[in-house]
Amino acid sequence: MLRRLSVQVQQIKKLYFTFSVNEEYKIQILNRLKVIKHSNSDKDIVSNGHIENLSIDQDGRVIIDLKLDQDYRKIKALCSEALKEFEWIKNLDIRMAPKKENVFSQTNSQKRGNLQNVNKIIAVSSCKGGVGKSTIALNLTFSLQKLGFKVGIFDADVYGPSLPTLIGKEKQQLYAPEDKPKEILPIEFNGVKTMSYGYAGGNQKAIIRGPMVSSIVIQLVQQTQWQDLDYLIVDMPPGTGDIQISLCQELNFNGAVIVTTPQRLSFIDVVKGIEMFDVLKVPTLSVVENMAEYVCSNCNHIHRPFGPGYMNMLQKQFGIATALSIPLYGDISKYSDLGSPVVLTLPEDHTINNIYRQLANSVVNELNRTDLTQTPNVRYDTAKRVIIIRDFNGKEKPIKSIELRSKCNCALCVDEFTGRRLNQNQKLDQEVYPYKIEPKGNYAVAIVWSDGHRSSIYPYQRLWSDEINEHKA
Repeated sequence: MLRRLSVQVQQIKKLYFTFSVNEEYKIQILNRLKVIKHSNSDKDIVSNGHIENLSIDQDGRVIIDLKLDQDYRKIKALCSEALKEFEWIKNLDIRMAPKKENVFSQTNSQKRGNLQNVNKIIAVSSCKGGVGKSTIALNLTFSLQKLGFKVGIFDADVYGPSLPTLIGKEKQQLYAPEDKPKEILPIEFNGVKTMSYGYAGGNQKAIIRGPMVSSIVIQLVQQTQWQDLDYLIVDMPPGTGDIQISLCQELNFNGAVIVTTPQRLSFIDVVKGIEMFDVLKVPTLSVVENMAEYVCSNCNHIHRPFGPGYMNMLQKQFGIATALSIPLYGDISKYSDLGSPVVLTLPEDHTINNIYRQLANSVVNELNRTDLTQTPNVRYDTAKRVIIIRDFNGKEKPIKSIELRSKCNCALCVDEFTGRRLNQNQKLDQEVYPYKIEPKGNYAVAIVWSDGHRSSIYPYQRLWSDEINEHKA
């Protein structure tokens, strides 16, 4: 009885904080942020609507959602610096505002310029350089062509365009059609339409600011005469910064393939990439672990020079159905340097060709599934004190909060390599409840718990499985 009364008192204190103090604190924050000017406007970031949401939760955490544009990173840093003077802010969370829903956002009519007749646009992304992303993007393109699709590839990296080298077109020049001088003819290679800033003198040394890069890239892709394509593969610049965000906003990607390597540093960056695409409403179709292993030519023993990798962790934590490994194979680099994609050079039954064929099929299947799938609804029933997952046919499964909290598979709760549960001996709060529930792409749901645990992600498939016990009333 005393414990329940104590909990009620704490809830009353939180409610008092929420309603009595929040508005005053919000005014203080907004007044402070009005000193920050946006680079493209004479107005401050509050007046021009750059702050899409400001909230203070029951525990006093300040959450600010900033509009996504080319100045996002700069403004985030300025906001963080400006609010340091408020000692009462114990936890400041400045993040990207979610992309606003638009039922027409993925239709061809919303695609600009010469992208209107492109059916699907796929981003191939890596969150750090040197992982072989461009090679994978090119070989995925030709693997899709082998399946009978009309495909193009766009190299969106202005600072280091790779496509001209990978197909042996370094000295290629761009031309405009006579009847449409503002448009650009793509360079065809083995029946695939290609475009890169490298064709337009991108090999010349130049210093280009971020906003200029975004403008150049978007102009180039929209003015290229792609005509009718089933798929356009976009080889993204490495990273998760303003250029990548601008591309996601402008091109209306239908899905993303993320490329990584087995090192822990790459795994951390992959998580950032998945989260960026989640915020921008772009589903992650597949994760490709490049340079995962090699087979010794003398003893045929399999070696993993970068360690066991994190593919199992990615699948468990995020529920991404397709995760593939590509081994180290000397001919990949050899043929890439010669300007001949490896999937067009090696025999059809070669291991590398089989892997890329599997990747191409998985991308097509995941896109089809995404078009047809309705994600389940996950909510917390405060009266029954259970979490309920409900599919679009009305099927429901109630789950006790402590059951779900104890089954968290994040890196803090499960060993990344052995799978051994780390929170077995922890004394978890039996009355724990979800403070926040939000979807992660179309494959999982993220939960912030009342005990402060913030890294729980539960794939929908796992919530329905027997691994998570159903609560029997």
